[in-house]
Amino acid sequence: MLVLGLVHDSGWDPPPEEGDPPPLQARGWHLPWRPLAWVAIWCWLMALVPVVSDAFGGLAGFGVLMLSVALVFWRVERFCARQYWQGLREYKL
Repeated sequence: MLVLGLVHDSGWDPPPEEGDPPPLQARGWHLPWRPLAWVAIWCWLMALVPVVSDAFGGLAGFGVLMLSVALVFWRVERFCARQYWQGLREYKL
């Protein structure tokens, strides 16, 4: 079985003392603002398509539609590329 490069060990930690309770970790809320901003921009572009199409013609509306689709593909491609490189950083010889 080839699992040598897939296991990552953070090191050895001593066992907790009998009388000491484990420390509590603070948990907080945070909103993912960047993905929410991307979704808001995409929704705004999709709502803008019929307005541009009526004002400037079908070709301009099609251009805005293709811009919004390209924006989605660009964002997904960047997300997938970041996941790939983070996975490669975990695998060190």
